[in-house]
Amino acid sequence: MKAIATVAVLSAVAIVLFASEATHAQTQAANSVVHPAPASTTITVTVTELRHEKHGQDKEVLIAQAVGFPNDTCDVITTFDVVKPYEERETWKNIKQQVNIVIDGRSYPAKFRHLGFYPLGLNLACVDFVSPTDRAELNVLALPLQPDPANASSLSYEDGEIVRSDPGTPFLNENGEISSVLVATPNGPLEFASAADIRRFLTIAGSVSPAPLQHRRSVSTI
Repeated sequence: MKAIATVAVLSAVAIVLFASEATHAQTQAANSVVHPAPASTTITVTVTELRHEKHGQDKEVLIAQAVGFPNDTCDVITTFDVVKPYEERETWKNIKQQVNIVIDGRSYPAKFRHLGFYPLGLNLACVDFVSPTDRAELNVLALPLQPDPANASSLSYEDGEIVRSDPGTPFLNENGEISSVLVATPNGPLEFASAADIRRFLTIAGSVSPAPLQHRRSVSTI
C-alpha cells in the first residue's frame, strides 16, 4: 500500500510540474520578447547649423540627432527630438540649418514633412529626402509594421538593450516586424510607441504632401 501511495504522490507531483511548465510556456508565448532592430536597418537623422568662425570659414555644428527607420509613407520615421531644436532656430536671423539623413556615414539633404502640428503624445516625426532620386538610388527597404495592434502588456523588453538603444530605435518581434519604437517623452523618461501608435501617426503624415505641389501656367495663359 505504501508503494502505491508513493507512486500516486509522485504522479501527482509530475502532473503539477507538467502543468506549471505548460503555463510557463504559454506565459512566455504571450509575453513575446522584442529586440532592437540591427544597425543595418536603422539610419540617423541629424540637424546641423553653419556657424561663422571669428577668424575662418563657416563651421558645421551638430545640433541634434536621432535614430530613424525607413517607411513607405515617410522616407524616414524618427523622433520629435530633432524637430524641436530645428523649429526653435527656424526664425532666427543669420542661422542656416540643414537636415540630413545619414546612411552608412554619408549624408543626404532632407526635410521635415510639415504636418502643421506634431502629436507630442507619439513623439514621432516624418522626414523625406530633398532629392526624389536619392531614395530610389539607395533602394532602402522599409521595415514592416506588426499587423495586429500591439498590446503593451504582452511585450517583454531586455533592460540592457533598452539602455544601449537610442530614442527612435525600432524594436522587432520574432517575425522582423516593428512592434514598438523607443521614444523620449517631453518630460524625459523613455517609453515605447506601439505599432498601433505608429500607424496612427502615419495616417496623419500620409494626408500631407511631402512637398508643395507646383503648377506651371501654360504659355497661352500668360
